[in-house]
Amino acid sequence: MRKKDRQTDMTFNLPAPLRRFRQRVLFRLPNGAPVTGRVLFDAGLILLGSIFMALSVNIFLNPNDVVPGGFTALAMFANRLWGWPIGLTLLALNFPFLIIGMRVLGLQFGPKTIAAAATSALLIDLLEPYLPVVKGEPLLYTLYGGLLYGFGMALVFRANATTGGTEIPAKLLEHFRGIRMSQSLLAMDLVILLLAAIYFGLAPALYALIAAWVMARVIDAVESGFESGNTAFIVTKYPELVRDSIMIDLGRGVTVLQATGGYTGEHRTLLFTAINGRQTPELRDIVRSADPDAFVVISPSHEVLGEGFRPLTRVSRS
Repeated sequence: MRKKDRQTDMTFNLPAPLRRFRQRVLFRLPNGAPVTGRVLFDAGLILLGSIFMALSVNIFLNPNDVVPGGFTALAMFANRLWGWPIGLTLLALNFPFLIIGMRVLGLQFGPKTIAAAATSALLIDLLEPYLPVVKGEPLLYTLYGGLLYGFGMALVFRANATTGGTEIPAKLLEHFRGIRMSQSLLAMDLVILLLAAIYFGLAPALYALIAAWVMARVIDAVESGFESGNTAFIVTKYPELVRDSIMIDLGRGVTVLQATGGYTGEHRTLLFTAINGRQTPELRDIVRSADPDAFVVISPSHEVLGEGFRPLTRVSRS
């Protein structure tokens, strides 16, 4: 698709009016700092994401002893052992780490993360009396629980916030001990799953693994705007024909590179292009029609930025 045909903001598939609202200055603080519509937009994302997470916990995960990981799992353990409310326990677990994180690592946790952590925790308790539960169908409560929880987390991430949890102690361990976050997060998740297997049984712990996989896939999908990207390298004897077909038929740009064969030493033309997932079969047909002997490498790309895809400019998370 050509750039002029794109009518939405691929950073979140937003229509133009909503993009303009996010940039509009609503009012100014006494110090003159502008407050834009993005503040309300992010607040709405945090609230909506927190609602989805609360629905997941109350309807699907907690009634079936499936832990979503992190501090929420610890709060579920405390609920079973001592009857403590899950939401308040989750907030109590998060609060000291949020304070320590802000003091040690600065304001990167900031107001948004505090708001997200508090809202998601409190909504779990506030909504619980009014929600039905789904039990007895592992496929339903595992997949839908992971889907709702992952979608809720992704919306919070889109607001440049987090819901706290084990990410904060992981950051602190990296700061003080030099332990990589990926390692400490993996270790904490393994401990939590082990506790779940011991306390709830092996089956709920295995379901928790499935739910965690679904959460990760949903977060990735929302982060990439539900549009996967592929990159392709093409070595062909007819580079002009393939290049023109890609540009005309697919509406994608092509970079022409000069390459040298490592074994033969021959100079060849290498074409590079980025396409979305739906265009991959068309690209194969284009190359096959032009040069059946072409060499093609098509690789999935986690993120494709620039013309025809998501804009390169993006605000970093707080």
